[in-house]
Amino acid sequence: MDASKTLSGVALDFSSSEAIAASIAATPQATEAKTDTWNCSFATNCVEVYKLNFTQTDTLSIAVSSITGGSVLRLAFYSGTALNGTNLLNGSTNERTCPSPPTAGNQDVGDSTSVAIPSTGVYTLTVGRDWGASLSGSGTFSLNLSTTLASMTGFTKISTDAATQATGMSCP
Repeated sequence: MDASKTLSGVALDFSSSEAIAASIAATPQATEAKTDTWNCSFATNCVEVYKLNFTQTDTLSIAVSSITGGSVLRLAFYSGTALNGTNLLNGSTNERTCPSPPTAGNQDVGDSTSVAIPSTGVYTLTVGRDWGASLSGSGTFSLNLSTTLASMTGFTKISTDAATQATGMSCP
């Protein structure tokens, strides 16, 4: 397939820019950041779901800040793509919410934590919102990820406002 195109006598080659974009996505990063929103269905603890890969063992720092909407944060980090396995942030099938059970004092309060990345491969991060302790069904947050050894690749949002599959919440 010819990757070049002609526009009014000008030759454009998209194969180079596509190759550069693919190369950047595959280049291990030390930091990633995203501002995002929740719009949870009625009576649903919902999560924004992100996939990322690690090219080596490392330590990941997760910080969630600038929370709005009277939202109470719930966090989980899983090895692989399943959203109902062991949360590496607390060693249980619960999402991390501190303190637990949450109170009105937890609304719009950020959280930060670190977790060891024990092996290369795919991991899944969920940034959730507790329906029962939050004021309404929507809010915003800022997510910042950093690693010690610049080992993250492919940071991608894969699901929006999904119902959590965790069994509950705990601190840690």
